[in-house]
Amino acid sequence: MTWQGFTDRYAPTGAIRLGSLRIETGREDMVTCHATIAFADRIMSLQASAVGPIGAMTSMLHDIGAPIQIVSLHQREVGGTVTTFLLCESDDRQCWAYGDGATGDEANVNALIAGANRLRDPISSGAISSGGRER
Repeated sequence: MTWQGFTDRYAPTGAIRLGSLRIETGREDMVTCHATIAFADRIMSLQASAVGPIGAMTSMLHDIGAPIQIVSLHQREVGGTVTTFLLCESDDRQCWAYGDGATGDEANVNALIAGANRLRDPISSGAISSGGRER
């Protein structure tokens, strides 16, 4: 598989697109995330508070009708870029997604958006019923 083929499959551009993200730290590991998210032809300004950006972004995705759960997370840093691989699940379907960024939080959020897009289009994305294997 070429690199372009890999990113097209595991980090697809889809109906959900992140325009901007601002993270404010709070007390006791809480953060408040402010995001601009495009979903199909709607652009929304959203806010959520949680323990970490993944929790906040998961809440925002649920709010726009794209619920997602993280089953497994793998992350590594190579040459100043952080890469995250997520095994995501929604409605008993699972898929792997990929995201990268300058920080772990940025890579995690990008992978989460990719996972939400992959799970919204299970036929072309290779999403599978949980318990099975992704092709």
